[in-house]
Amino acid sequence: MAFVLPALACAAPSREGVRSKGGGDAPGAGDPAAAAHLSLRDSDGRGATLSSVIGGRPSLVSFWAPWCEPCVRELPVLEKLSRAVAPCGGAVVGVAVGEKPDAIATYARERALTYRQLTDEPFVVADALGQRRIPATVVFDRAGRVVFTGEALDARATAALARALGDAKACALP
Repeated sequence: MAFVLPALACAAPSREGVRSKGGGDAPGAGDPAAAAHLSLRDSDGRGATLSSVIGGRPSLVSFWAPWCEPCVRELPVLEKLSRAVAPCGGAVVGVAVGEKPDAIATYARERALTYRQLTDEPFVVADALGQRRIPATVVFDRAGRVVFTGEALDARATAALARALGDAKACALP
């Protein structure tokens, strides 16, 4: 697993003028299991939750935004990782924070990103998971438990995903 990306982080966009249901008052705030059931939007604007998208699969979730340079540098690596873990029963999911579904759908299509993209325009899930900076990486196991949280995608994140997948030898991660 040779992921060498700089550990730079972007501050989350200003929440001024955005009514965030996150933070201390959010249902599920501080509770990763509850956060997986909070509402997001898919690229078609339909409602979705992390738990419905992950569906009991070990998953790496990347919180990102198109204006965040370190996030954008991770996208090709996440695409490659997604293709590697799919045959092993795993998933990679992107969650664009502060963005509209149609904008992310266009952005992903233009960059040939095939892994699932969701949007968290009001920061509900990001806040509930305590993700205040992007990129942020969260790994879920088959039971939907958070087994890793970190910033930029790195070897620790992919190792956590490999452990969540179980037999890492059967799944050659990039």
